[in-house]
This record gives sequence, C-alpha cells and structure tokens, in this order.
Amino acid sequence: MNLAIPDVRTLEVHPATFSYLTTSCRRSSELAERIDLGVPLLLDAVRDAARLGFNFLSVAGDHALFHPGLAPLCREAHQQRMLTTLTTRTGLLNARRLKALVRSIDLLGIRYEAALARGLELVRHSGIPFAVVFRLTRDNLGELEAAAGFAAAQGAAMLDIEPAGDLSDHDLATVWMIVECLRDLHRGNLAVQLEMLNRYTLPMEEKDLDDWQSGLETGARMVGEVVTPLVIDEAGTVAPLRKGFAESLAWGNLHRTSMQEMAGEWIAVGLSRFCDIYRRVLAEAQREGRAFGDLHQMLAMEASREKGIGFSGAR
Repeated sequence: MNLAIPDVRTLEVHPATFSYLTTSCRRSSELAERIDLGVPLLLDAVRDAARLGFNFLSVAGDHALFHPGLAPLCREAHQQRMLTTLTTRTGLLNARRLKALVRSIDLLGIRYEAALARGLELVRHSGIPFAVVFRLTRDNLGELEAAAGFAAAQGAAMLDIEPAGDLSDHDLATVWMIVECLRDLHRGNLAVQLEMLNRYTLPMEEKDLDDWQSGLETGARMVGEVVTPLVIDEAGTVAPLRKGFAESLAWGNLHRTSMQEMAGEWIAVGLSRFCDIYRRVLAEAQREGRAFGDLHQMLAMEASREKGIGFSGAR
C-alpha cells in the first residue's frame, strides 16, 4: 500500500506469519533461532533499501501485526527516514496492540469488510492515521463509490483500492474514470489511491529507460525510481514489483547475500533484461491500445516467458 505522496519508492516485506510461528512443530530453540536470524537480516535489508533510494516500508500480511520484528523494523525504517505502513483487519486489533503501533506505523491499513465501522472507533481513538483498503473485484465494482463515502465518513485519510486479477482492461478503464471522479468529489478530505500502474501513471516513459539504465550503471540514479515495490517474501527471496515475480529476474535471497550485493549483481546482469522486457510491454500497450492495462501484470507475464534464464544471485 502506498501513501499519497510524490515519488513513493516501496520496500514491501512479507514476514513469516504468526500462525506459522505458533504452529511450527520445531523445538522452541530452533524456532527462536529462525526468528533471531530473520530480524537481523531484515534490518540490514531496510538499511540497504534506504541506500538504494527506497523511502517507504510496507509490512505485508494480516498477521504481520504479531511478528516479533515489526517494532524494530519500523524503528530502523524511521531512522532511515522511511515512512511505514501495515495492513490488517479490525478483528485483530485491540487498544493494547494499537498503543504499541503508535510510534511504529505512519499509516494503518484497515481492510474493508462487513461490520467494519464497529472496529474503527478504537483505531480513531489511537490517533494513528488510517486507510480503508478496498479489494476491488468485478463483482464489487459497483460498491466503490459507497466505499469512498464510508471511508470519508469514518475519518480515514485514504481509500486504498487494490484491483484483483479478474478485472479486464475495459473494467480497469471504468475503474480509472470512477477513481478520478472520486478524487474530485473528496478532494481535501480523502485521498483516493489506485494500486495499479497503467499507461498514464508510469514512473517514466520508454525514452527515459536508457537514461535510468545508464545512470544505474554509473551510480548516478537509484533502483527505486522504477523498481517499486521491491518485495521480500517469507523465504527471504527479493524480487521486483510483486511477490512471486519471474524467477529469472529475482535479485536473490537474503539468507545467501545482502541486498546491497544483490543489487550490484542485478544491475550488472539482470538490469538489461528487465529494461528490454519493460520496453516490449510498453510497445505492446501502445500497439494494442491497452492504456489502462495493469503494467505490473503485463510485465510479470512477459518476464515469465523467459524460461531458464537467471543469474547467480537468484539461484
């Protein structure tokens, strides 16, 4: 989830879920070792991400709220001048947990669901700015306007819209127009964020890719200008744009090497392929008139066609 501020460059972390940590059959000493190993690696990753130009830490997963590394990760992010967010459900929150989040989370995402209003009183009382996160599907597209009105009435700072994969390009074009109307309607009261890059919201055009690519190779530009979010999954795999992105373009694994080292190798070996894929997708979008298509989905599909290609950092 992104904040409605200019030039957001996101490091998205998916820590091990609370259910995994509590139901593991391993001995407690082995479980503690896993936790101790994970948090220092993630702290190093946050520091490295800040050096690579990322300015926003997003801790993902409903049960990330219970992860032992949440508070130290957010403290480290703040020390690196990064903003922080976490998305959860009101049913997992209480006054004690919210109090613990006050100094850690800059924007708390609350998933839109039935009976949400009853759980938001505690959130408002905590003073933490919050966003209502709306998972948009073809079936609930007609509820989008009502969701915006609800978020505004409840005092949310933002309505954060996450399109699902079942939306066609025509659906996405409709969503785009509705979102623009909602932004005008709620201007100054509620930010409306659509979590999707399309042809009209690109970080750069095709002609800028050459400058970015050469700038990365000389150290004059930053990875996060285009590769956002950068995702760390539960196993420590680092990949661009979305969890599970094409293995051929994954950066590597934190258990094997640091993010800073991964970035250097990816720039040397993977950057050229990434830019080639980016150019092909932009050309396809222009040729086929897919102005509102989800760019990250299109990139993932194009990258998945490159089978058997990788580099040492991703193996």
